[in-house]
Formats: sequence, structure tokens, C-alpha cells
Amino acid sequence: MASIFGRRGNYPYACARVRAKKSLLLTKENYPKLLMMDLNEIGRFLGETQYSVEMTELASRYDGVNLIELGTSRNLARMYNGVLEFTKGELRDMIAGYLERWDVWNIKTVLRGKYYGASVEDIREDLVPAGRLREDDLNALLALESVTEVLENIKLEWVEVPQEAISALQATGELSTVEDYLDKAYYKHALESINPSSRPEKILLGYLRKEIDANNLLTILKLKREGISPDKISPYLIEGGDELTMKEMERLIAIEGFDPLVQELQKYSFYEDIKEALEKVSTTNSLNDVTLAIKRLHSRQAERFSHLYPLSVLPIIDYLIRKKIEVDNIRVIARCKESGLDTETIKKLLVI
Repeated sequence: MASIFGRRGNYPYACARVRAKKSLLLTKENYPKLLMMDLNEIGRFLGETQYSVEMTELASRYDGVNLIELGTSRNLARMYNGVLEFTKGELRDMIAGYLERWDVWNIKTVLRGKYYGASVEDIREDLVPAGRLREDDLNALLALESVTEVLENIKLEWVEVPQEAISALQATGELSTVEDYLDKAYYKHALESINPSSRPEKILLGYLRKEIDANNLLTILKLKREGISPDKISPYLIEGGDELTMKEMERLIAIEGFDPLVQELQKYSFYEDIKEALEKVSTTNSLNDVTLAIKRLHSRQAERFSHLYPLSVLPIIDYLIRKKIEVDNIRVIARCKESGLDTETIKKLLVI
């Protein structure tokens, strides 16, 4: 496969633009204020920030949590596409390759919407056209009638859903096999596309491998906690991780019981960062704290690598990650406010 990381790019200019964008992100001091606001106040607050364009455009048709969710997701797509517009050469290709994860998100969103009979408008509200599939491409998928038609009309060179996955969907009525294929296809394509010819690219490659580790770890913990047998866990694991190679994961899923599995995780570098969250599982009967701990760890890793090479792809990837975290945090606050959760509970769900 030809590398999408060939040719040079406009690194100094792009990194300067991204530094300016980072200055517009919400600060730690903004979140306590947001937690004290109601939904209408949050909407007004966002209307005075970088989200003003979207909040103004949508305010006549939406309100409350719907306005906040749709406004932030559209802003996310606009900001990501803006980064693509001012990057050139290999740098642009690298960013575009990273953002193809949103193609997977959007395809899954269309598939789930079609599967459960959601309206086209409801599905469209959850789309984030920030990958290679533009709005016209997504609208073409939305116009199709069935899940099978959608799968047969995905216009991405690295996506060719195997017939066995489609057959499994038709036989079982479950989307998991297809969704699993899409996740694996994205990471395989991303890893193969990176040419680690320089130190920044090697660091980016390592970061993606750690991201695969994080996804696999959560899959293993969830399915082992549910008592799923090893042979049924293996198909959901993604190759290409850093510490969690396929051999290591096969060893982990063969361990009998959840607690012995957790004990075995002590040997890995990420253990100390998730230890406290793992200890809560027995009392909360939930992996939510573990998920949040892993997200926070991944965010810290991105921040650290962004400072290593200030004129490289790394600060830009860090911005893309931070922007996504900010949108997630705002949406968590809005949903929890609508559900009537108390401030302390909401605070624990944020990644700051």
C-alpha cells in the first residue's frame, strides 16, 4: 500500500494555527461554572465561545440538550475540517488518515439507525462528517433502504465488508460482527499507512498501538466479567497493540475468573493508572470508572508527546484529541443535567 505519509507539509504554519485553536478550548476553570448552570445557561454560555456559529444557526429549531449536543458535534466537524483545510502535503494526509476513524463512527451510526428504524433526520443529527466521507457521501448512504445496501455502497478503499460478516448479520440480526470488522479495518489501515521514518511518526505509531491496547483491554474486561468463553472473545480483539499482543491477549483471556485476570494486569505499564478504578469494580459492579481512567491516561499521553516535537504532527493530533474530549465533556454535563444527576456525580464522569 502506498503510504499516505509521503511528501512534506506546512508544519510551522499549521502548528501555529493549532496553537491558536488550543487557546480557545475550555479551561479547567470553566467546568465548575458549567456544572452550576442549567441547560439554557449552558447554551447561552456556548453561544459566547467558539461554538457561537453552530448555536446561533440551530437555536431557532432546537433547545436544551438537543441544541447542545447537535451544536457541539457540528462544531467538532467544522473544526476538524478546518484543520484539514490549512494543512498541506504529508501533514494533511496524516491528519486525514487519523480522522478516518470518524468514517467508522458515521458508518456505524447509519447502520444502527437503519437497523432500528430511526428517521433519516434523527440519524443525520448524530453524524460527524470529519473523515473522508463527506456530507454528500453520507447523504447517499442515508437515502438507501436497508443495512445490506449501506454495506454494499461504502466508498472507502480500505473498507470491503466480507460476505461472511454480512451473512452473519442477516442470520443473527446483530450488527456486532460488522462493527467489529470496521474497527479492525480502520486500525489495520492506520497502522499500515504510517511510515515511521522520523521520530514524531514513530511516536504517533506508538500512540495508536496504545489506543488499540486500551480498546482491547476494555473488551477483555467486559467480556470476562460477563463470563464469556475465550473462543468467543478472540474474534473481537484487534491486532497491532503495543503491550497487548495477540499472544498476550490469548493468555489473558484463558485465565479463569475476573479477579485473577485483574491480578495479572499488574505487570503492564498502564496498571498503576487504572488500579484504583479496577478496585472499584467489585463494589460498583461497573467498568465505567475503568473506562474513564483509561481515557484520562490516553489524554495525558497525548499531551506529553505534543511537547516533544512542537513542529510536527504531534501537537495537531493532541489538539484533535483535546477537542473531542471537550465536546464529550459538554455533552456529558448536558445529558446528566437533563437526567437530574447531582454535581459531584457529573464531575466524576468528566475527563479533564
